[in-house]
Amino acid sequence: MNTLSLPITNFSFKSQYNHDKHVFAYDDSVSQERRQAIREHYNKWAIPYYSIYEKEPRLGEYQLNTLISNIRKRNELTRIPNTTVYRGQTLVDKADDALCNLKSKGIKTVIDLVGYGKDYEEKVKNAGLNYYEYSIYDNWWNLNDYTTKEFIDNMVLFLKKMQEGNIYIGCQHGANDTDIALILNNFFNPQLEDKCKTSITPNEFSYEINSIYDSLTSKHKQDLGWTKEFEQRLVKKLISI
Repeated sequence: MNTLSLPITNFSFKSQYNHDKHVFAYDDSVSQERRQAIREHYNKWAIPYYSIYEKEPRLGEYQLNTLISNIRKRNELTRIPNTTVYRGQTLVDKADDALCNLKSKGIKTVIDLVGYGKDYEEKVKNAGLNYYEYSIYDNWWNLNDYTTKEFIDNMVLFLKKMQEGNIYIGCQHGANDTDIALILNNFFNPQLEDKCKTSITPNEFSYEINSIYDSLTSKHKQDLGWTKEFEQRLVKKLISI
């Protein structure tokens, strides 16, 4: 394998639990095959591949492996226990009867965690459902700062939308992005506290979660319906991660 003649201090290898996008990625034949598989998958879906590859710094090996595994394992519709919130894969490439199936279950709003835009919005609305976009890519994976007013405001609006109930949240594979959305709910939405199980553990994002908590204003907390008791329980959860 050809190696780059760079000083070791010029890059860092990404650990399994570090999601920093500015990281050196391998460029050997295995990595190239992974990237090609992802590129072909996105092209097949008519999803612009540049949104996760050409547009941003190269993905690290951990993210490549995660994307490959999720391409092969797509999760179907699942109801969050004791709620009217459902999770699963996006229906952007499914027949219209898939959206009608959501409506038959009492779902009123589809939350697009990818950001497919106007075409998907029109498809959802034609099925008699409401559409709301909250791109996890733009509001989580593509960020270095989780304390900005824009990020916090967007998150609060998303959580308030979730509080309306009768919701379907969908990402490309019904996996990582829905997990991030539900982790935000587990910590900061008093109406869904401790009811959403995820395969990603909050411990992987302890810095981000604590940063978000420190950045929430009293107005944000009031809008979400926080109580003194809820915040006391939340502080204990924050200490444990």
